Amino acid sequence: MKVKFIVNTLLGLTLANAKLIMLIRHGEKISDEYTDLSPEGKARADCLVNTFGSNGIYTTPQKIYAQRPTEQRKSTRPVDTVTPLAQSLKLEIDTTYTSGKFKDLAKYIATSPEEVILVSWANDRIPEIAKQLGIKKAPEWKGKVFDDVWIITDGKTPYVKDANSNIVPKQTYVGKKGFNMEIVEENVRQCMTEQVVKYSTNTQTPANNGNSINDNSANNADSTNDVDSGSEIIKISTMTLTTFLFMIYFLFN
Repeated sequence: MKVKFIVNTLLGLTLANAKLIMLIRHGEKISDEYTDLSPEGKARADCLVNTFGSNGIYTTPQKIYAQRPTEQRKSTRPVDTVTPLAQSLKLEIDTTYTSGKFKDLAKYIATSPEEVILVSWANDRIPEIAKQLGIKKAPEWKGKVFDDVWIITDGKTPYVKDANSNIVPKQTYVGKKGFNMEIVEENVRQCMTEQVVKYSTNTQTPANNGNSINDNSANNADSTNDVDSGSEIIKISTMTLTTFLFMIYFLFN
């Protein structure tokens, strides 16, 4: 019991050393048959640069974590969602932890040297991560919600860059050891509307993924065969006409 008390005390002291942890869900998916982002999800990933980047609305992260794909959970969406942001900030995405290792993730975040941290994860585990970080009454992250940012903060580090910003939390949850959680929005809707166009033209479905190219190739092949067949008919007709003329010539001479 004493050891556990000491560990918890040290954990509390570590968290007290100014932490701002932002939890987001990965971007939208096409369907469960795909492991990557939909056009909307790709647009969201691009637009997160405007949200968390150097000139973004919210405080720029010093460290980015994303859920690592596994054989059981092959989705690359958590990583894909923060890739444009990481590239813009010249940060390496930390994919050490898989979906089920959220406790280890939370423990490491609590003792990590970084003050501002962004986590991109699947929605079913985000409440568990929040609970491990002291927000015991963290709500369920609903399946159709993609816009939220869960901000766990001690209030020492502002999460909005502009003090005069009109960002208003949707909900607030009181946590342990002086940490609270506020839920705000990514504010990327307008940006997504502009960005999604460049991805929408490349959308494919499992039923015809790749087949349209083969179908076109087959049609082109049929067209080529038609042309070749037409050429052969012309050749045969020319040969027949020549033979007929020779026969007439010999009959009348």
